[in-house]
Amino acid sequence: MGPSEKAFNQVKNILGKLDRSIDNLRQQRTTPTPALVAPTNAETLRIVPAPAPPPRSNSAFGRATPIRQN
Repeated sequence: MGPSEKAFNQVKNILGKLDRSIDNLRQQRTTPTPALVAPTNAETLRIVPAPAPPPRSNSAFGRATPIRQN
């Protein structure tokens, strides 16, 4: 016994939606985004240093702290 016409159409619609979704995401990924605001003076062009990474822990537990036994 083969699949019913209703089941076939449901699967066909789902696959069509997936195809459209993949095409939209691919188009968004490959299309460059326009600049929102262009800098107008030298102050807006200054370089801001990146924040320092958090210090590394030498604990055997990583960043987690063990629960104290009372």
